Amino acid sequence: MTIQRVEIQRSRLSGNINELNASLRALDRDFTKHVNTVRTSVERILVQLEDHHQYRMNTLQRQIGHLDTKINELPELIDKVVISERKADAKKIKELEAQIEALKQGNIAKAVTEVEQVGVEKAKTIAIFDSILFAISNWSNDGQTAPDIELVCQSVLFPAVYERVMSGQSDYVIEKVPAAAEEVVKRGRELTQYLRSIEESSLVTPAIWLKHHGMIKEWIVGDALPLLYGARDPKWDEDDVLSLDEILEWRDQPASRALHFPLIFDGMELVERFRDEIRKTTGLPDFTKATMSTRLEVL
Repeated sequence: MTIQRVEIQRSRLSGNINELNASLRALDRDFTKHVNTVRTSVERILVQLEDHHQYRMNTLQRQIGHLDTKINELPELIDKVVISERKADAKKIKELEAQIEALKQGNIAKAVTEVEQVGVEKAKTIAIFDSILFAISNWSNDGQTAPDIELVCQSVLFPAVYERVMSGQSDYVIEKVPAAAEEVVKRGRELTQYLRSIEESSLVTPAIWLKHHGMIKEWIVGDALPLLYGARDPKWDEDDVLSLDEILEWRDQPASRALHFPLIFDGMELVERFRDEIRKTTGLPDFTKATMSTRLEVL
């Protein structure tokens, strides 16, 4: 009987051991599966982090390359600016020396007349561009206007033309309405018509300014100005146009114009001063009359 009891206990113990071993094997399988799952997840995260890191490094390298290019171009740009300013200064010095010599010789009246004539030439150029912008702004047969588009154009033309004329760069002077002026007005009105058909908001709001300013600038420097001057000036592509805040200040704060936009302000003063002579010698009255009959329909 004792032997039988021992055998029974051994059999039970053996069964318990087998059950325990089975449980341990199951736990080992579950643990191994869990470890593998965690390992896979960690590896996937590490790959994603590596990809993100590589993307950021590539972006940084591109930015560094862009900056290197700009830095390499900087000396050449500075040289161009220095040469241009030297030419302008030399011309201004020459003009002043001529005026001084005239004064020395007692030709005061002649010197004053020459200075005044320079002012008239500057005023004619600015008046012609103002008239072109006015005609483009007054584009539609039903009386719609586009003062916001006119402001965008001014943000480009003020540094590209107005300031250069007022600083004495005679290459930008236009004394009579160019033959291509009506074509420029036509194309400007077509651009305005298109913008009015796709955009309900004013162009002088931040989001819309960013959206369309580049297109208008490219039309001016790549199409309008070459038509008026007969060639495209590379300087126009390099100009720093007026920002939205600056052009709104010009529009909304007339009292600050003389301080913050002295060349433009002086140019407008010249236009008022020589208005009669401008009308007589530039062909603007006929140009204005012609553009009144070519306005467009609203789409």
